Amino acid sequence: MAFVESDIICDLMKIRFTVRPQEERRSIVKDGRLTPALEILKKDGRLTRQFQPSWYGVYSWLTGSAVTNKLYCWPCLLLSTKKHNWANGGYCDWKNLSRSAFLHRSSHEHIKNEVSLKRIEHEGTPTVMLLREQRRLAVLEHNEKVRKNREVLKRLIDISVVLSRQEVAFRGRREAEESGGHFIELVSSFFRHDAELKGYWQTNASVFSGLSKTIQNELIECVAEEMAAYVDREIEDCSFFACEVDETAAISPLSQLSLVLRYVDRKGNTQERFLGFKDVGADRTAVALKQVVDSEISKYDYKRKLVSQSYDGAAVLAGELGGLQTLVKNDAPQALLVHCFAHRLNLILQQGAQCIKQTRCFFATLEGFPTFFTRSSKCTELLHRIVGRIPSLCAARWTPNSTVLHAIASEREKLCQVFQEIVDGSGWDGECRRQAAGFLAKLNDFQFIFLLYCYRSIFSITDVLCDVLQKNAADVNDCNSQVHLTITMIGDLRKEEHFKEVLKSAATALSDLPAPPKQPRVKLEDEPPADGQNAHFLLYNDIIDNILVQILLRFADIKALHFLELSDSSKFLSFSKQFPTDAFTSLANSYGSCFDLDRLKSEFGVIFRDDQFQNRSVSDIVLLINETGLTEVLAEVYRFFCLIATIPATAVCEERSFSCLERIKAYLRSTVEQGHLRARATISIETKLLSFLERQPDWYDNVIARFASKTERRIDLSYK
Repeated sequence: MAFVESDIICDLMKIRFTVRPQEERRSIVKDGRLTPALEILKKDGRLTRQFQPSWYGVYSWLTGSAVTNKLYCWPCLLLSTKKHNWANGGYCDWKNLSRSAFLHRSSHEHIKNEVSLKRIEHEGTPTVMLLREQRRLAVLEHNEKVRKNREVLKRLIDISVVLSRQEVAFRGRREAEESGGHFIELVSSFFRHDAELKGYWQTNASVFSGLSKTIQNELIECVAEEMAAYVDREIEDCSFFACEVDETAAISPLSQLSLVLRYVDRKGNTQERFLGFKDVGADRTAVALKQVVDSEISKYDYKRKLVSQSYDGAAVLAGELGGLQTLVKNDAPQALLVHCFAHRLNLILQQGAQCIKQTRCFFATLEGFPTFFTRSSKCTELLHRIVGRIPSLCAARWTPNSTVLHAIASEREKLCQVFQEIVDGSGWDGECRRQAAGFLAKLNDFQFIFLLYCYRSIFSITDVLCDVLQKNAADVNDCNSQVHLTITMIGDLRKEEHFKEVLKSAATALSDLPAPPKQPRVKLEDEPPADGQNAHFLLYNDIIDNILVQILLRFADIKALHFLELSDSSKFLSFSKQFPTDAFTSLANSYGSCFDLDRLKSEFGVIFRDDQFQNRSVSDIVLLINETGLTEVLAEVYRFFCLIATIPATAVCEERSFSCLERIKAYLRSTVEQGHLRARATISIETKLLSFLERQPDWYDNVIARFASKTERRIDLSYK
């Protein structure tokens, strides 16, 4: 046989049939398949297998190339969109030809191509239309697979969100057992009522099941990244933002740095967004902390937009955080330092109780009440049966002492009954009896009762301030006003009539109970000698004066925020008659570069005279300007009120972030990586943002697009 340099099959390998001109395609189909005798021998052990030309008759679709000495499927060679030996590589395994040909002719791809080729040959349909139809069917088939794959992935996304939002471990102790972990159990539940999708998922489980640890972590990362992208867009649109940084050791000895940004969004709503936390245990110097902060906020143009910074942390980081705020201020001179008001109040109450020896002893006893009833289930049961419960204390915060104090004051008679039953009853150990007798004696001690009612009066005032300071969206002006009101109200407690009222309440409470049997007692060094009404009056005034001094000291730097007076809408009427020059000068000194001051002063003159803006909170004024379409007309005033709403007065979001972090670490497996822990914390903390995004029509599409782009997937997730 003469040597052949090329044939139609080799040409089709170089230039596919589907891309050739229509006339050329018609000519190829008309000429038909090649059926050359292939001169090739295959040795199979002792046997020698030779090509049989009769095979062309057995298989009407078979064609061969004298150049490659291989067999091909003529319909698939022309029309197939998939790569396989019969269409591309060629076939030359004579031993297994019969089995391979049988499998191939039964395949979906071969049948589809053979049908299309027959239409071209016998029905006279234009080739281009048939090819388009074939491509259309292929696209429909592909898109149907993509749809099912995305439906499976949607359920996996929902499961990941549910577990992260509820702070539940993805895998449990029983994952190795038949029941599996939490993630696997929820997957079974989600597919239970969709038999078709469940069957599809199980059929393709060898390709993609979605149950691996890697897939789980990638899903929650994609959800957190989509949330972060939305926050990025919000901050890009805002005029100002504030950075709130908190540091604490979580349940591990590592130091965690939490970052929260506060800003006003385009709708006029004040937002606090959790950016995440970083492990700073390796290097806690100011320079290292500055690098951490820079890595999170540099993309937001913070040198121009950052208007306030707030820090809180353990005492060990006080110096480093102090240096950090200086370094940040070097880059953003307008970034005013505002320490969290709620933390200041905590320090005021703490220092106020520790500066006087009588109050130190009083609060040490007070803290012992909840602890005593947790020593055994028997004590707890007795307390619940007679009293109910006494709130527990928080070691990191002083304000919960108020809840305990109010509970003891209101349930004092029942508590005396509890302790008396322990002292007189049987079945109690000696240590428990001794402690109960001590608490009973304190509940019948005049000085203890006097201090109980004294601090109840004080806490009734500071609790209101604490509630205001802990509001997530509290603005600085409201907090400042409440601080001044608290100073006035606590100052009023120094009046003699208030002292006599406390003294009378203590005496009345003590006379309501019969005197307990006298118990042997030991004289304590810190216990004051018995004294009269004058001594109690002096102690009472010492307590009030000490708290007043602490408040004035801790909130002294509020004077630097004198420009806040410009946002006090209750004074707008008086401002319309006498412009607050000092407050305006304070604003110019702190944030003059952020405003057109001449235009701002003129706009102030307008709103000071407008009844709609009077007696409204800062957030209400921001919303009013936004909703009435005045953001461009009153552009400078709008920016001013956005600035005031942006300056943080609380650290609520940071506190929630660490509370959430501790709960998540308690439930998750110990091998979880820091990045995945951050993603889960973001989902758990920013539940409102997550719920909002889940309602958007492109939520799943965006998350799936992120998931598909992370790595090359074995399943198709993109439509054609």
